[in-house]
Amino acid sequence: MITFPDEYESGSAGKKQPLSDGLVAVILAYNDEKTIQNVVKKSIRKCDRCIVVDDGSSDRTVELAQQSRAEVITHVSTRGMIASFNTAVAYLRNCDFKYAIFLSASGQHEPGDMHRFVRMAQIRNADIICGSREKNRRSIPTLTKWANNLADWCIKFKYGYRLNDPLCNYRMLSKKVISSLPPCKHNYLLTAHILRHAYGLKLRVGHLAVTVGHNYVTKPARARRDFKQSLYMSLFILFTPNPDLEKKEKKAARKLAEESSKPIVKPIDETQRKPKKKRRYGNRRRSASDIRAIKDRIMDSKSPEVLKEEQEAKF
Repeated sequence: MITFPDEYESGSAGKKQPLSDGLVAVILAYNDEKTIQNVVKKSIRKCDRCIVVDDGSSDRTVELAQQSRAEVITHVSTRGMIASFNTAVAYLRNCDFKYAIFLSASGQHEPGDMHRFVRMAQIRNADIICGSREKNRRSIPTLTKWANNLADWCIKFKYGYRLNDPLCNYRMLSKKVISSLPPCKHNYLLTAHILRHAYGLKLRVGHLAVTVGHNYVTKPARARRDFKQSLYMSLFILFTPNPDLEKKEKKAARKLAEESSKPIVKPIDETQRKPKKKRRYGNRRRSASDIRAIKDRIMDSKSPEVLKEEQEAKF
């Protein structure tokens, strides 16, 4: 068992551990002693490695996960789902793998769909595959469906991705995404945080229809929470500038700073200076003094005999 203190956020998790170049299952658990063993056993059959991130459970969740041959990372105290996700991402950043699938230990996500995620990623050449609860759509409350439609429209309008079910936490991320994904700070903005990062890196995102587990409970409180999450996510997506726009603004500001720091008078490069043209006197009007000087030079150049003949010819 690996234990992280409460101050742990996004640091390294020790030395680099060998991991087969395949699929890793990351199970986020909190007081799930009734379902943790079943989820771990099904996940181990489908993947190369199973990691359980326990968020300070007060029951036998950690003990039962260890008995099921899963690696356990536990928090000293309860810190929320987003802290468990950040811990898992920081731990996987030092491992060698190809795909990591995140699912819940409550039993609402079926581990039997893991290989379908990998197959879809290979066919579409995608780095992120999000689950969509389309097979059991009747079990989803109406308020949750409206919330999904609102978040899906905002995501398609801003990023161009189509998910159908943005509120589903059953997703697969590639090694490329895990190695560069910054930590998220809000539970309701996890999906938007991942998609915004993917849009900045120009990654491909897809969705896959998954089966809702038998332990998925449709309570009114869950539907209200989903609608609140959808509202937070939609506002974040609509009013947060895209990463590309931020890069363009930074580039423009850097260019403006470089231009303002340049000197006003540029130094003269002698190699690029054009040679001056020779002045031709025939192209300008001659003054009376110029004409008199020319006549004097002509008179000086003539011999005395020639001058005498010219004078005699005048008279």
